[in-house]
Amino acid sequence: MKKIIRKISVLRGEIRHQRYRKTIEDLVSRGLKLGKSVNIGPTAWIDYDYCYLISIGDNSSISKGVRLIAHDATTFKFTGEYTRIGKIDIKENCFIGENAIILPGVTIGPNVLVAAGSVVNKDIAPNSCVAGVPARFYAKFDEFISHHKENIPKAKVFDFCQMQRGLTDELKNRIMEAVQEGDAYVKGYSGRFPWAWNEDAGQAVPAK
Repeated sequence: MKKIIRKISVLRGEIRHQRYRKTIEDLVSRGLKLGKSVNIGPTAWIDYDYCYLISIGDNSSISKGVRLIAHDATTFKFTGEYTRIGKIDIKENCFIGENAIILPGVTIGPNVLVAAGSVVNKDIAPNSCVAGVPARFYAKFDEFISHHKENIPKAKVFDFCQMQRGLTDELKNRIMEAVQEGDAYVKGYSGRFPWAWNEDAGQAVPAK
């Protein structure tokens, strides 16, 4: 019975995946520009009517729940029904965290981390980490990455695949103890499949 339930769950996931890929393919056909090796997470929302004003550069990731909004309807009611529109240009090697909102007229990067839940209403300079509402600078990108690369060999690291196979009470306790001591890390989840686009292509079209 468990095997049947698992197969049904996998099938449902594949159906959702295919539907979402078709949504992105439709956006690309309407003018959304994607670079190479772009990741777009499920439930990310990209402004359908103005997607041709949006570009996402090489090796950039858009997390779940992110909203890329290329229009501003706050002007509509009070200006005789005029809606402001603007480009969203996400340069290469950027990461947009879960549920962040990117507003029109914004250029981000390259080499930028936008923390989960942030609202970006102004350009973000290259080599920056930002967080908050509105998003504000808190660290340089290269220094942030270097810090964690130096910290990982000294920290507790857990295997993602092992966690997926069975998150036992013993393993949960080990993880809890590790995070109480400081930073801990998870290794083994690529964060790519099945939401990757243009992994082997230079043009801005969906990867097959």
